[in-house]
Amino acid sequence: MVWSHGYGVANSITRRRLVAETPLEAASLGKTLTAYATLKLVEEGRLDLKRPLSSYLTKQFIDDPQYRDQISAWNVLTHTSGLSNNLMESHHAVAFVPGSRFSYSGVGFMYLQDVIEQVTRTPFNDFMTHTIFEPLGMSSSSYFRSAYEARMSRGHAYIFDFAIPMPFAPIAQPNAANLLCSTAPDLARFEAELMSPTLMSRKLVAEMLTPQMRANADVWWGLGIGLCRAGNSNCFWHWGDNLDFESYMMGCPQEKLDVVVMTNSSRGLGVAREVAAKALGR
Repeated sequence: MVWSHGYGVANSITRRRLVAETPLEAASLGKTLTAYATLKLVEEGRLDLKRPLSSYLTKQFIDDPQYRDQISAWNVLTHTSGLSNNLMESHHAVAFVPGSRFSYSGVGFMYLQDVIEQVTRTPFNDFMTHTIFEPLGMSSSSYFRSAYEARMSRGHAYIFDFAIPMPFAPIAQPNAANLLCSTAPDLARFEAELMSPTLMSRKLVAEMLTPQMRANADVWWGLGIGLCRAGNSNCFWHWGDNLDFESYMMGCPQEKLDVVVMTNSSRGLGVAREVAAKALGR
């Protein structure tokens, strides 16, 4: 990591300064870390990328049996499971034949979390800590929103053009889909791992960063991460958006160059992408 910095405030009322090491909600950036840990299980032979996830569970995650046994980890990682993106739903159904098309799904990662806990017999955050956070020195990362309560930034929403800090509500149950809390330097360490793998084989990481499913005319999806062409480079990217926290990361392995920008604002994604573009030389 060659540079990191914090700007602005962690709380617009108290004016507490936001620094590079201030934890923020990374939201959906956590999906990519979950994908990496899943592939680690695949490499160890503990999980099969194409085996139905239902076969790993004694208590089924999906209520509707139609298509249930057709969903694999590959479907979840490529967003082709047919599951929804409604993280508040109480009953899970499959909307289309798994593998037939791309449809972004957070519920799929909740499903994968259940399977990971069953396979490893370890609580999800403990598994991620031992598998990803500790080996990479990501000391300020957790899927528990309350883990760094004293240091955490507040998220902000705009009401009548004023940035209002949102209430902090600790959540006891981690969620692989959207509850990663982390810092920009921690996530930069993970991006560096994607470009120069140390935790698993380069071959498997290369598969993760290989186009698996077309999302639209310009974007493909790998295994848990977006892929695009930028100039002469093949780059990976993802965004995070929990309404009052918005973040963006992008890396171009050929140039060995990556960037992550985290914000505590409902208006953050636009500026995050602009900062990322400048950092990567557009």
